[in-house]
Amino acid sequence: MKGQGALLSADQLAAVQRVAMRGMTSDVEVFRRTDSSSTGENAYGDDALTWVETGESRVANVKGWLYSTPTPVQEVDSGSVVTVNTYRLYVPIGTDILPGDRVVIGSEEFTVSDTTHESTWPALLNASLRHRE
Repeated sequence: MKGQGALLSADQLAAVQRVAMRGMTSDVEVFRRTDSSSTGENAYGDDALTWVETGESRVANVKGWLYSTPTPVQEVDSGSVVTVNTYRLYVPIGTDILPGDRVVIGSEEFTVSDTTHESTWPALLNASLRHRE
C-alpha cells in the first residue's frame, strides 16, 4: 500500500482488518454450484446446475458477519410500501466466494448476488445476499 496517494499504510490497513475480523463470529459455509449431471445424480440433464452436497462443492468454511438492513419497497400492483431485508455478509479478504454461490449460516440459506472482490480498499470482503425461501 505504500506509494503515492495511498489512503493507508500497510500497517494501518492491517489494523483495520483486525478490527473488522472481531465482528466475524458466525460460522459461514460457502457452496459452489456444481453440474449435477457429472455426478450421476441427475442422469437426464434437467436442473443440471444445482448445489450438490459433496466435499468438492463446499469451497469455504470461515467466520463471517451477517448484517441485515430493512429496506422499504413499493409494490407495483397495490402501491403499498412494504419492508424487505437487504442482507450483507462480511468475510475475510481472500475468501473463495462468488456470485451464484450458496451460503449457509446456522440454519439459514442465502444466495450470493455480488461481492466486492474488486475493491481497492481491502479491509474486508463484502457480499450481497438473497434469502433462499
